Amino acid sequence: MKRTPLELDWLPPHADFEGALSHARILSETGAPGWHSLRALSGHRLDFLQTTRIDRLLRQTPPPPEVPRLRLALLGSFTLEHLVPGLRIGALRRGLALEVHVPPYGQWRQESLTPGSGLAAFAPEAVLICSAESDLVPSLPLTTPEAEVEAALDAAIADLVQAWRRLRATGTAVIQQLPIRAAAPLFGHFDRLVPTSPGAMAAEIEHRLIRAARAEGVLILDPMAAARAEGIDALQDRLMWLHAKQHVSPAAGPWFGDQAARILAGLRGLTRKVLVLDLDNTLWGGVIGDDGLDGIVIGEGSARGEAFKAFQLYCKALRERGVLLAVSSKNDPARAEAAFDHPEMVLRRADFAAFVANWTDKGQGLQRIAQELNLGLDALVFFDDNPAERALLREQFPEVAVPEVPEQPEDYVRCLAASGLFETVAHTADDARRAEQYAANAERRRLEIVAPDMDSFLAGLDMEMRIGPVERVDLVRVTQLINKTNQFNLTTRRYTEAEVEAMIADPDILTFCVRLTDRFGDNGIVCVVLGRLRPDGEGGRLLEVDTWLMSCRVLGRRVEEAVAAVIAGAARDAGASTVVGCYRPTPKNGMVADLFPRLGFHPAGGDGHSALWRLDLAAPPPPPPHIRLSVNPVRQ
Repeated sequence: MKRTPLELDWLPPHADFEGALSHARILSETGAPGWHSLRALSGHRLDFLQTTRIDRLLRQTPPPPEVPRLRLALLGSFTLEHLVPGLRIGALRRGLALEVHVPPYGQWRQESLTPGSGLAAFAPEAVLICSAESDLVPSLPLTTPEAEVEAALDAAIADLVQAWRRLRATGTAVIQQLPIRAAAPLFGHFDRLVPTSPGAMAAEIEHRLIRAARAEGVLILDPMAAARAEGIDALQDRLMWLHAKQHVSPAAGPWFGDQAARILAGLRGLTRKVLVLDLDNTLWGGVIGDDGLDGIVIGEGSARGEAFKAFQLYCKALRERGVLLAVSSKNDPARAEAAFDHPEMVLRRADFAAFVANWTDKGQGLQRIAQELNLGLDALVFFDDNPAERALLREQFPEVAVPEVPEQPEDYVRCLAASGLFETVAHTADDARRAEQYAANAERRRLEIVAPDMDSFLAGLDMEMRIGPVERVDLVRVTQLINKTNQFNLTTRRYTEAEVEAMIADPDILTFCVRLTDRFGDNGIVCVVLGRLRPDGEGGRLLEVDTWLMSCRVLGRRVEEAVAAVIAGAARDAGASTVVGCYRPTPKNGMVADLFPRLGFHPAGGDGHSALWRLDLAAPPPPPPHIRLSVNPVRQ
């Protein structure tokens, strides 16, 4: 089949699109099954018309209550409505229900300045600003002095930065699209060396946009860079631009929407965490069981061997930025592990957080990996050269992302990168240490096995917990945890970085940032609590726990007991007599259904969606004896 990257060729083609769409149309009348059937359909290669047809049906199919939602405003000075289906289907593909608002043509700046505008009423949680070169690149004579060019460029960036700041002040996440290059070079290859040429000014604007975005906490969508990486020649149709002011062509709409949707999914914590790899003909050429260590193809000496080496280098780089690597392979375990002793191998056995090599079904291997890492199947990406295995896994475990792997290994890196499954909106020191933290967890499990009882195991960990308020330096990681943590999360409320920043500045909100170290290393930030001080109706105050989440890496260590004791102390110091907690059940947070009663809270009512629990601070819970506490005063 001819490669058509604009139709998302990392996804599998559908054998019967019309039949699947008809089936989804029937199911759409039943609610949740219809939404899930449309999501399954969105996981295939689609063109603009197919995307539009799915979107038409999606608008009539409400998502199930547990599905994450996001309100997006699509802003720009040109025609944008034709991009909305691609955005909604791209979000659907990642399990996100997207509501989109597009202001009237050319009116987004006015709407962002008007308190009672449609944009203000929509109250977006994220905005995507789509900019054309003509919006930002000044039109100057070629004879303009360089100092005037600099001033004009500064003014263009300053104007946009002011718009960013207005939007972020409302708690909105801002995504700025870098302009798609449209101007033909005036001077050929000399163009970039002439300060007043449109090409030189466009390049300078791009650099300044990136620097400004980094300083302002704004995210970047770079369609030109993504198109170049995927071998896409053109995102524009000049005729459609002239006739309809469509800066992105309709044919590129699904691709563009998917590029933006992966950023939106990252904002909601829907990025995948684990790359699960097959071995034979995926990480190396040949079959280790048949060809032996000397017979597999990897490394220098042949184009095929270098292609596998390049793929391993990319996987290694993913690990270094925080993506966990794992193996699920039908193989003899001893031979599979011995393969990583090959001198040309980039990856080593120690690079894998989980390793399953046996002769059972690969799906069982995926289940075992998810269990070992204490993650859901929806955190996994499975990369396997065998099309039959891929098809089986998609059918057995639709939660697992399974890219359509190309036949040639030289295309593996492009395919995995193009999928955007590991797209992130932040990168922290904790992310970079994630692989080491999971390796340390394996050491902790070994200690647990040999310890005579749980108390001895916990005491042997030599844990120290440091608790203080959320500081600005913690913003990125804390926001990341709020949007990613699902299992130990009492309410699963999601907040943008700007919203969290507003909370830490609010004197009526107490914030708690919890770090944990033990004899095996630093676990980083493992817990976040956000609480609001409110009148209790009796002349006093209470602390309402708005958000309480904890990393699953530290489950079972009674960390929550220590956190509860600190929350109680901080609430009492702030003049509260009671702490009120809320539990909102979701399909994934059942493990904390009994948390509040375990900590000494008593029932305090609720509604059909949540249960309230109350803790009298006259008798707060004590911290567990095996955790040393270091507590900084929480801001009031």
